[in-house]
Amino acid sequence: MADDKISSPVRASATASNHGDGVLDIIKEKDTLKRTSGKPSGCSSSRFVTVPFLQKMIAEALGTYFLIFAGCAAVVVNADKDKVVTLPGIAIVWGLAVMVMIYAVGHISGAHFNPAVTIAFATCNRFSICLNGTSLYLGSTPGINLSKRNLTIIVPRTPLPLRRNTSDRQRRAISDRGIYYDILPHIGELAGLAVGSTILLNVLISGAISGGSLNPARSLGPAIVSNNYKGIWIYLVGPTAGAIAGAWIYNIIRFTDRPLHEITLSASFLQELANGNQIATAIIIKDDDNHTRSNNEYSEDSNSGRSETITFIKKLTAEFMGTYLLLLAGFIGGVVNNEKNNMLTFPGVALLWGLDVMIMIYTVGHLSGAHFNPAVTFAFATCKRFAWKYVPAYISVQMLASTLASITIQIMFGSQEENFVGTLPSGSNIQSLVLEFIITFYLMFAVSGIATDPRGTREMSGLALGATVTMNSLLAGPISGASMNPARSLGPAIVFNKYRGIWIYIVGPTAGALAGVWFYNLIRLKDKFPPLKEEQLKTNVFSTSPPT
Repeated sequence: MADDKISSPVRASATASNHGDGVLDIIKEKDTLKRTSGKPSGCSSSRFVTVPFLQKMIAEALGTYFLIFAGCAAVVVNADKDKVVTLPGIAIVWGLAVMVMIYAVGHISGAHFNPAVTIAFATCNRFSICLNGTSLYLGSTPGINLSKRNLTIIVPRTPLPLRRNTSDRQRRAISDRGIYYDILPHIGELAGLAVGSTILLNVLISGAISGGSLNPARSLGPAIVSNNYKGIWIYLVGPTAGAIAGAWIYNIIRFTDRPLHEITLSASFLQELANGNQIATAIIIKDDDNHTRSNNEYSEDSNSGRSETITFIKKLTAEFMGTYLLLLAGFIGGVVNNEKNNMLTFPGVALLWGLDVMIMIYTVGHLSGAHFNPAVTFAFATCKRFAWKYVPAYISVQMLASTLASITIQIMFGSQEENFVGTLPSGSNIQSLVLEFIITFYLMFAVSGIATDPRGTREMSGLALGATVTMNSLLAGPISGASMNPARSLGPAIVFNKYRGIWIYIVGPTAGALAGVWFYNLIRLKDKFPPLKEEQLKTNVFSTSPPT
């Protein structure tokens, strides 16, 4: 396959950094390949006998094998050694295994490791459906067989871990799979970190209920080897439907009209996954200022005639989805921890909230600005970092997302008192108010340094702010509940009709956010925030390009 000049994210990134003059090379398609339909080419039998394709197959199979072996080994060891690993430990193993394998073979095979991912991207013309199916089977079924034998040697008394007993909780298992496969970040060099963190988060949330599969191959392989197919349809239908929904929802809210398979961003390990390793035109953007052009800038070039109203609706949709998924994950974590005798542990729940914030920032931050919080929106508006005319719409979708997330909890777990996911002060009202002010100040101070100052390290914004939320949850959670977000507290209060101390979670975070953003404004090197252009006021707090 001499003509197979596939754009490799790793090679492209290295080229850009070596020359220091842009993001990636522009790869022109061969003259012999006509852009007639604009879709990836179908499966050609000649492609299945070439050395590069076999290398990709082997890489995908090995990546899937090591990923599943590591996760299953953690489960086996935990069961055999009196739960010494713990559920958070197992979740960490799965997340780290995904991250390592993405960075290890993502530039070779695209790092699917999952039939649901392959099918989802094929449905939106980002991958050829037959390219990875065989390698996924090779990595899962025979790989699981080898894993079983290896694990039997290591821990001979423990059976191969299968899925959780579904019993009467099948509806929750399907909900878990459908909801959380929505998260497929498109964030370049941090893809492994973000996707691995997503897996960690999902295992923490749903591991105690459905097993946290997210992957038909991960469940079907052990089922075949152990001849145990109980509830297997859940783990085929749920992840596949969730992955397709996630891919298409993101396709709806993205800003460009270009076909998905024509778009490539800087050093994305998901790029090769996205273009299906086809010979296709990779349209890459160079910037004379050595910065990756933001998604908004690209959309302005390619969609100059797009209606401003439609674009703003997409921003609102992204903000809604980010807020909904963020709060729903945190709510489920709290309920599951209560139901399962503190299986997640309090530090595990705090870690879950931090990971959730990080993932959502990297997932939709370039689309909506990733506020997720009325206090953040209001604070940025007061210092002219966000247009006042957009504040009501943003706060409305944030509140709607919180309310719907709370309703989802009621549907999944019931409306019993112990399933209340709001925040209540465990100490005095003044103590909780002061704590909410301090931790929201801390959060907004960090947001201001990352989002409003061109000297901030924006690429690490998700990681830094996720760490801030985890830290705040650890120190304030036992006393005030560590809300930091009026929507996070008000939504559950409305749904469960429980308003005790609700004023604390409106006044405290709002005042803390205002103080944080303005205190940072006082200490930054410039006298005041640089004025933003009208299009910048529409959000994109975490844009890759600094405000001008």
